[in-house]
Amino acid sequence: MRRARLRFGARPLQSRVTHSPPPRLLGLAQTDPAVPTTGAGAASKFLLDALERRFRVVDRRSVDLRKHQRLLVAALTFHPNRQRWTERFYFMGRLALNLRSRNSARAVREAPEPFDFAVQMFGLFHTRGAPYVLYIDNTAEISRRQWPAWTPVAERPLERLYAWERRLYGGALHIFAQGRPHAESVVSFYGVQPERVSVVGGGANFHPLPPLGSEPRDRVVLFVGGEWHRKGGDVLLEAFERVRRRMPEARLQIVGTVEVPEGLPGVEVLGRIDDRDRLAQLYGHAAVFCLPSHFEPYGLSIAEAMVYGLPCVVTRVGALDEVVLDTETGLVVPPDSPDTLAGALERVLGDPALAERLGMAGRERVERHQNWDAVAERMAPALQRAADEVRSRGPGRIKD
Repeated sequence: MRRARLRFGARPLQSRVTHSPPPRLLGLAQTDPAVPTTGAGAASKFLLDALERRFRVVDRRSVDLRKHQRLLVAALTFHPNRQRWTERFYFMGRLALNLRSRNSARAVREAPEPFDFAVQMFGLFHTRGAPYVLYIDNTAEISRRQWPAWTPVAERPLERLYAWERRLYGGALHIFAQGRPHAESVVSFYGVQPERVSVVGGGANFHPLPPLGSEPRDRVVLFVGGEWHRKGGDVLLEAFERVRRRMPEARLQIVGTVEVPEGLPGVEVLGRIDDRDRLAQLYGHAAVFCLPSHFEPYGLSIAEAMVYGLPCVVTRVGALDEVVLDTETGLVVPPDSPDTLAGALERVLGDPALAERLGMAGRERVERHQNWDAVAERMAPALQRAADEVRSRGPGRIKD
């Protein structure tokens, strides 16, 4: 198959300069890239922090919608189902994409000093007024194929969205993909040359990494995630019911959602927890982290669990099996299979030595590979090449 032969970022440097000045970067993100949040917002901050430890980042700006823009988009994307409304507002409204892109032009104009190019975090806007590189965790093509709820458009609106993305990807100096599926989508579906795409992974949202605790582990399965159904909560409950038949003392702790039936034996629904110390306690006392997603672009929450020495049980969807190495840092099972998932959870819960080996290997992988400084290091050669290319043809700012 063609995808199996793709070699991303394989082009040799065409104009290698031994002592070329390092790139000067402008960081652009949808959310405020200076404030730690969760999910993609946190990734924007921590990756730009890591890049700033290597290069000159002249500024970092949010291109998010202003108040009047939000009101306009909310009105035009309204849907009586609140979840669908949220999806249309944040992901698929082309008006929102274009307004954020317009905001990026202002951020470029207001940069406090010259820069070579912008580093655009994720694909929910199109940098205007300057050359740019992209860091992505998903594409509309992947969502439409694997989880259509994230792409609730079809026919002509869908084709217009794809055309918008093709312009975005086609105009980038380089595209950094979190996982291989995203890189394959950009090349195979959107037509970007493989040498302009690199798979660089993602990191745990910590700096520095917290120390490993020494508390005893409870026989607890921990789930952390906001979208209960997409992240396989239904399958997890079926699997846990089977686990409880053999291990009545086992518990399941659910963080990030309240979309769970009440009164289930052994199940604790803890809701959203923003207190990092409280989350650290939960990670530190659990025996296994489980994310049995139906669809998951990458899964940064897994890296966070690995920081605390937790073995992880995940499904083979998206790039999850790039984050969790099967039988090395956790177990990878097929999606939509409660019996197989239950067997994997029982295997880890019932063998503390195995759980410790997997958990420690996961922590070591975060320290070596699954951290933002390592991501920045993997990006560095292509960033340098992009800077050399921009400098060879003129200033970093271009006509909007």
